[in-house]
Amino acid sequence: MSKWADKKEKLSHPNKTLEKHILEVENFLHNLLKFYRFDERYLEVGNFLSEYHDSGKLHVTWEVGKKRGHSCLSYQYLLEHNIKFKEEIDPILYFFILKHHSPLSKRIRPFIIEISGEKKLLEVYFEELKDKVNMTIEKLGKEKVVNLVDVFGLFKIADVLSASCGSVNEEEIKKYSNIKAPKVGENIVKKLVGNIDEKRWLEQTKLKYLPAIGVLRAYTGWGKTSVGLLFFEDKQPLKVFYLMPTITAINSFFLKMKDAIGEEYVSKYFYFLDTEVKEEDEAISNFFFYENFMTPYVITTVDQFLLSFLQVGKYYTKRVMFRGAGLIIDEVHLLNPVMLELILYFLQEYKDIYNLKVLFMSATLPSYLARYIMERFQFINCSFLDFSYGYREKRRVMWMFVKEDIERHMEKIVNEKKMGKKVLVVVNTVEKAIKMGMKLEEEFKLKYGEDFLVLHARFMYLDRKEKERWIEENKRKPHILIATQVCEVSLDISYDVIFSEIAPLQALIQRFGRVNRNGERTEYINCYIFELDLESRENIKKGNYPYSEEEIEYARKVCEELEGSKLVNELLLLEKLEEAMSYEMFVEEIKETCRKRKFDVECWRSVLKFFYSFDIDEEEIRNVLNYRDGFTAMIIPDIEMIEESELRTHVKDLIEKDVSSLSFQEGRKYLASIKEIALPIPIWWVKNEIPCREKGFPIFNIRNKIYTRKYGIYDVGMVKNVW
Repeated sequence: MSKWADKKEKLSHPNKTLEKHILEVENFLHNLLKFYRFDERYLEVGNFLSEYHDSGKLHVTWEVGKKRGHSCLSYQYLLEHNIKFKEEIDPILYFFILKHHSPLSKRIRPFIIEISGEKKLLEVYFEELKDKVNMTIEKLGKEKVVNLVDVFGLFKIADVLSASCGSVNEEEIKKYSNIKAPKVGENIVKKLVGNIDEKRWLEQTKLKYLPAIGVLRAYTGWGKTSVGLLFFEDKQPLKVFYLMPTITAINSFFLKMKDAIGEEYVSKYFYFLDTEVKEEDEAISNFFFYENFMTPYVITTVDQFLLSFLQVGKYYTKRVMFRGAGLIIDEVHLLNPVMLELILYFLQEYKDIYNLKVLFMSATLPSYLARYIMERFQFINCSFLDFSYGYREKRRVMWMFVKEDIERHMEKIVNEKKMGKKVLVVVNTVEKAIKMGMKLEEEFKLKYGEDFLVLHARFMYLDRKEKERWIEENKRKPHILIATQVCEVSLDISYDVIFSEIAPLQALIQRFGRVNRNGERTEYINCYIFELDLESRENIKKGNYPYSEEEIEYARKVCEELEGSKLVNELLLLEKLEEAMSYEMFVEEIKETCRKRKFDVECWRSVLKFFYSFDIDEEEIRNVLNYRDGFTAMIIPDIEMIEESELRTHVKDLIEKDVSSLSFQEGRKYLASIKEIALPIPIWWVKNEIPCREKGFPIFNIRNKIYTRKYGIYDVGMVKNVW
């Protein structure tokens, strides 16, 4: 009796034979491959993966619902039956099938396979396979390797689609595999903009004539985020990605896009920290990536783009989304040196293979940064549009520089609110924002959610959405908003007065843009800038602060020089920004930062070969992911971390929900609920942690951290140290 069953009879999923599953995967995959313009050679590769990826399920020991093992058994099936495709790429295809439920890492869990009656540890075969894969990669070259990995990524999406069939009508499922490209035109942009200024519109339409790589500088209020789509009108991208600096900006623009073009055409991209999950839960994890595959427009952050190209976790299901894409990189000046170097490196490496079109934008783009970007793409035609002249006509702020800690002036902040003003307080760290919020409650007896609110980057989407709604509903009422850098972009409200910690000049200019937004000039002080406290200055010296000592020192000099009516117009601020650094100094600063971080982009070429996945704990990536909290990933906080009982119950119900019998539509609703309790955190917080539960997405109990709906996630000891 054979130990391998017939695919026409053996079930692959409940009520579905392996033969039916194979046919479904092939059909879905063909649609995806054709959309991304792969030729017939890669369709054949896709057919091979579809045919043999689950052949391990034919083994007599495997049954539907079994937790682990069929990927290893599929590899055994290939060896035992001597299955071949094309000799030059067979090792890579074998590797894909063996690893099709895990990252493409160089490690494998223990497993025993039996071939011709001989039992051996899989590691024995795996070491041989890795050697063959490495030799194959060298022979094929970068472009073919990238293409094969991308076919594998699309295959995994097709596999998820097929695994979902059976609960609902298959025709309904198939419509989700028909991706539509964006139809960019003036009508859509005019809907986004609303009231059109005809003179400005003539400027804005010039975006259409920029080449494949473009750079835009425009004054605040020009409308660059909305009209940026004009850049793609004649370029025909397969998808458009907005890479935005904050989640607040993402949420705000998502709502705007949804109203203009319809909810089914736009999505927000979420990156969950990849974990080794059980195979029956993997569909939940992969659905997150599938959801964002199908919309023509995707709004996400730069770090989510970079994590895909850094090859972290199951990057192959994410990176392929960017083939043929158009990218808008908003507020590019906010990128720290490491992230700037990474994004320019990956754009250079992939722009030809992926046929990328990229627009870099900023309201405060220094000329040295624009030059640096353009010179990195010197072999293609790259142009710079500059409409910053509008700053010459404006002086919307006048400031007083106070050489004391902002916390010593909280009574003045409260009094401004009592006088009927909308008050914005901006500090440089999450910890400071929480500390000041707690003081307003305890010392000044203000009511959270009535008198004031705290907003920073580390809230669940569920709570962030409520805070953004509160800000919108109270934008004409006196209140205090305590915020971090998240307020610097896309906060569509004009405050009467701002109290800000000193920050780099670019950050201050962005913060000034939240005050008197609709005005042209002011003749009175509406901005107070405060010196840093001793603890912050010490943290700067240790390198544990969002900004450098040099950045703060230059901002301090400008604040003193242009205090009060000495600021004639806002263009002076841009001129001071230009004076701060020459092009040569900027280049040297980037080199020095990368040297200190022991950061070398070439490690991707030598270690990963555009093929393997990074293990999150590998030394080569730690220095990158640790840099100034630059990289974030989404997690679900364990219920033990959550303070409020109602929220704890809600999270518990979601993570313990039995999803095995959910229909496809029910599964999508479930994922929407999971996204709402997702929490963005710096990756380094959990890089050495093990998820406390497995559910197709990572659930962490982070030591010494608690989560509250008021203040987000913070150290337990903070409450004791408020005073």
